[in-house]
Formats: sequence, C-alpha cells, structure tokens
Amino acid sequence: MTNVKIALISATPLAIAPAASAVSAAIPNSILWNLLDDRLLADLGQQGEMTAPLANRMDILIDSAIAGGADGVLLTCSQYGVRADHRDLDADGVAVFSADGPLFDATVALAPANILLVASLESAAADSTSRLQATFAAANVTTSIRAVVVPAAAKPLPVDELAAHLAAAIADVAEPYDVVVLAQYSLAPAAATLRADITVPVLDGPSVAASRLRDVIEGAPR
Repeated sequence: MTNVKIALISATPLAIAPAASAVSAAIPNSILWNLLDDRLLADLGQQGEMTAPLANRMDILIDSAIAGGADGVLLTCSQYGVRADHRDLDADGVAVFSADGPLFDATVALAPANILLVASLESAAADSTSRLQATFAAANVTTSIRAVVVPAAAKPLPVDELAAHLAAAIADVAEPYDVVVLAQYSLAPAAATLRADITVPVLDGPSVAASRLRDVIEGAPR
C-alpha cells in the first residue's frame, strides 16, 4: 500500500513516536499525520472524569482527521479511547481505533488466566484495568488482572532505561501471569527488549493497532 494516510491523535507527545514507528512498520510508505492536544490529559486529571467538553475536543480532532482525508485514525491515548468506540464505520467511511481496543481484543484471544498489566500512572492503570476487564466480560472469558505501576517510566527515558525500569518492576511480581500487557503507548518502545527476556507474550498497543489498521485498510476498496 502506498499513499495511505494514517492520522495519529495524541494527548501526549510521548505516545507519538511509538505509534508512528508501529504504523510505519505495518504499513510501509504510509503518510503519517499527527494531531496533538497536549492539554487533554492534564484537563482530564483536573476534571476527574470525561466531561462533555473534553469528549467534544477529542471528537473534533477525529472529525478533522476524517475530513482531511485520513484512511485510518488511531487514538494513541488510552484514556480517551472511548471516543473511538462511539464512532460508526459506515458513517465515517474509515476505521477509527482506540489506542488499546485492538490490544484488548488480542489479549482476550489468548484467553489468559492471569494478566500482568503494566502502566506508568495510577490513572492509566485503573482505567485500562477496568476496560480490559469489561472486554473479557463481554467475551464471556474469565481472567484475573494484576496492575503494576512504574512511576519512573512516566517521564521520557532512553529505551534501555525504560526497559530496565519495567523489567525490574515485572521481576518483583511473585504471582504467576500468562501475558504482559503494556497499558500505554509511551511504554511500547521497551516491548522488544522485554520480549527477549520474558517467556510469556508481551503485548503493546501500537504494534497490535497498526496491524489491525493495515488489515482493515487492505480489505477496503480504495
């Protein structure tokens, strides 16, 4: 595929590079278009919940991407992912994916008894745990989710340092787990390193979502 335009809608600059890298790998020669509102997370934290004005800000970004000719739209912020769930593929004409919708579906497909979910923020851990549990419930699959928060991974770090922090936190978990799920795009750069050292699958949102976007776009008439 060539000249495929993928819009990446982000709430933090930290999520842009992992998403762009994953999309470029899955859809070579694609055109990447970044839309960033770097106040979305801070304002969500201040409000304490997804208010109508905040939801509208994300919806406006999605509408702008579609109006601008995007062939696919990926929200890179997990906490605003619910806005993708409200989209209608037939009405939009293009797929709009939440950051971790495809990730959660891939996790359910593994039917793990125990999941280790890794995040850098308490809010992200709580949000992702709740939505992942709901995805399993909807699929009638029983699982147990343990969340591990790694505050040191919340700031920009070289990949080796990021991976070291995450690996250390994971190594401290005594309970068994069948899969490791990285809850935020900002953690995805460490995925390859973690996979080399961990015997269970390590899933990250960007690579799963990019592959899903590719499959949907390949199946659509152009």
